[in-house]
Amino acid sequence: MSTAVQIITAEEQALKLEESLSVIRQQESAMRKCLESKGKLMDALKHAANFLAELRTSLLSPKQYYELYIAVFDALSYLGAFLKDNHNTYHLADLYELVQYTGNIVPRLYLMITVGTVYMSVPGAPVKEIMKDMMEMCRGVQHPIRGLFLRYYLSQGARDYLPVGNSDGIEGNLEDSVKFVITNFIEMNKLWVRLQHQGHSREREKRIKERKELQILVGSNLVRLSQLEGIDKHYYRETILPAILEQVVQCRDVIAQEYLLDVISQVFPDEFHLFTLDLFLNATANLNPDANVKKIILTLVNRLAEFSAREAENEKATADKATSDEQEVTEKLEKSTLEDDDENEKEEKLEPNEPEVEVRRGVPVNIDLFEIFWSLVAKLLEARPNLTISDITALYVGIARLSLNCYPERTENIDKILELVLNKLDAVKDTPEAHSEATVGNVLELLELLINSFSRLLTVLELKHFLPLLSSQPGKSQKVVAGAVVDSVLRSKNHIETVEEAEGVFNLIHILIVNSDGNTGTNAKVSSGVSNLIGDSEGEEELDETKLSAETLANQSKLAKVVHLLRNRDTEVQAKLLTTARKALAEGKQFVQFTYPALVFAALRLVRRVPKDSDQLGSLFKFIQYTIGDINRTGKSNKALRLFVDAGAIADQVGAEEASYELYAQAFSIYEEGISDSRAQYQAICILASSLQSTRHFSEENYDTLVSKCALYGSKLLKKPDQCRAVYLASHLWWGVEIPALGEQEETSEFFRDGKRVFECLQRALRVADGCMDLGVSVELFVEILNRSLYYFERGNEQVTAKFIVGLIELIQRNLENVKGEAQSQHFERTLQYIEEQKASEDEEESARYQTIVY
Repeated sequence: MSTAVQIITAEEQALKLEESLSVIRQQESAMRKCLESKGKLMDALKHAANFLAELRTSLLSPKQYYELYIAVFDALSYLGAFLKDNHNTYHLADLYELVQYTGNIVPRLYLMITVGTVYMSVPGAPVKEIMKDMMEMCRGVQHPIRGLFLRYYLSQGARDYLPVGNSDGIEGNLEDSVKFVITNFIEMNKLWVRLQHQGHSREREKRIKERKELQILVGSNLVRLSQLEGIDKHYYRETILPAILEQVVQCRDVIAQEYLLDVISQVFPDEFHLFTLDLFLNATANLNPDANVKKIILTLVNRLAEFSAREAENEKATADKATSDEQEVTEKLEKSTLEDDDENEKEEKLEPNEPEVEVRRGVPVNIDLFEIFWSLVAKLLEARPNLTISDITALYVGIARLSLNCYPERTENIDKILELVLNKLDAVKDTPEAHSEATVGNVLELLELLINSFSRLLTVLELKHFLPLLSSQPGKSQKVVAGAVVDSVLRSKNHIETVEEAEGVFNLIHILIVNSDGNTGTNAKVSSGVSNLIGDSEGEEELDETKLSAETLANQSKLAKVVHLLRNRDTEVQAKLLTTARKALAEGKQFVQFTYPALVFAALRLVRRVPKDSDQLGSLFKFIQYTIGDINRTGKSNKALRLFVDAGAIADQVGAEEASYELYAQAFSIYEEGISDSRAQYQAICILASSLQSTRHFSEENYDTLVSKCALYGSKLLKKPDQCRAVYLASHLWWGVEIPALGEQEETSEFFRDGKRVFECLQRALRVADGCMDLGVSVELFVEILNRSLYYFERGNEQVTAKFIVGLIELIQRNLENVKGEAQSQHFERTLQYIEEQKASEDEEESARYQTIVY
């Protein structure tokens, strides 16, 4: 036969495929009709031989040949099922001999395998001889594609009938099955490798693609081997793996070696790999120099790492169960008699002298996987000096994952890897490959792996080569790692208790602090002392939150949450932790507006823990004052004012009058200098008034100074309605009331009250309301002042008399006639209704007081 290969176009191939499929369909239909007719088996076999003849073609691509094969396979499956159902009618041994007289070898062998595999399923069949015969006969087809699919059909047909026992009879045993599958694997691999030499050299890429399309046919044999029952790790080591590896190494084909070793790693049990690690790794050292050893080793390393992780979970579950059963076991042991002890002693003597090897996390303790793979990669780097840095880093990521899963307590292994990776990167730092996407991605994966693997971040900080390696990476990678650090800290909720740990954490997330949005922000000034508090606050450009990305805002939120994890029972250490955080976060410049509020509240929480007579209290309030001052310098005056008010209230609660006064004074300064929007000014006055009204530890002089300032600012608001409301709200500053949370009661507690100042505020509010141009607004404000007056009247303020209230009611009634809106009228009606309800009150004193209001 000529060895020349006929080349046809893609269109011609498609036409040929369609013609062949048409023949198969026609002949299959004829075969089925013959099988359904009694006594026409021979005709059916002839039709089968006819459609099988289509598989003799050499004109189709592997993918097209596969379509042909599937059509034939379906037809032969019908024939096989018929023969099995009727094996009592047709003697399969005779049929097996008969089909071998078919003229062409390809149809002959397919029919022989079809009958032979059915024959194997019949009880009492000479399975061993049939397997041997079919295997020998298949050597007759040496064309790569035809031979591969023929042997694949043999493997598919025989897989369910392979013997797995230990009999020496004609039915065969496990050893025969293993030999059958391995022999088929070896022959298929030879055919597959030979396929690369088919056709013209310029079509090399096409043949590589075709070979990869066919690789699953060869790999299926290894899957069959892994599925055979009765194979243990010893038999696998002594018989199966050496035969497979010998073929893999000897074929010297890169594609075959890479694919088959990958399949071996994937399909056989993890315990087998641990028991044969030396054989597998020795084979990798003898591969074709062009083979991608990195991929092969990584596949096995990752497989073992995942196995160890699963076994660790199983061991934990077993340990938990053992703990729960411990009490029951102890009770049983206590009831043991001396006789039982003697029997146990005898049993112990009968046990083998060699104890069973302890297994931890699925790995025998006498096998050091880390050292094995560490040494292997070291030898690999010596043997292949041209190995790229991306491959090297990928290998060490895999070894790190293996070490973390198998030996989580051995952090020295990880630092060893970090040091080596750092040195390798330093050696090629000026080359493009050092900054390639693959290399950077591998290093990033390594760093993230460590962050997510250790339960405490302190463990990562103890790795002396972690920070240097992180610093050597691009900003984008550093940012990803920093994000992983923050997420890990927040997820674990472990407190950061020492200054060293806090410094370590903030060093790790430094990139997020200084470069949250791809730049270092504007040049906002951040204070470090008293001079900054009184110094120049010339306006730096305010940060526009609307222009910040959602990621940046999320990162700032996370940084603020980290602050709340700074916890230590010692107040002095806690203060140092906050100082450390403030110093680190200050690098964010204008971004402190997002992070410093958390510092302020953490400091205020600490204030409550510090003894009132401690010198530390004054230092804390200075810390708070400086921190809020920094926030104000970023342009966030409203936020700073609220924080000063909150801090002033806490200072008052702990009895620090001087600090509280200063903090409220700072709030008023911000009001004067930084708040210009009229609505914001009104809200600020309300906040100040509400907070000042609840203070309890000011001297009368200091309190009067602050509340007078508050009322003054309220009276100077731009809009008349805001002025009016601010002034009548300020009246409460001179009329203290009980705070139940402090244990105060109206009857027994003393309060700062000045009825005259209250009445002056109401009168001033009334004048401002009367000055409004809009009569509807004036009336609404009159009603609000009336309600406020009733409040004081009811609580015994003698300055607010019934005469004043009646006059106010008459004023509203006169003006209400000229107002069209219903809102004011309804509001006023509800107020009058309240007055009438109080007149009818069962409380005689209250009723008598309201009876004096006659309108």
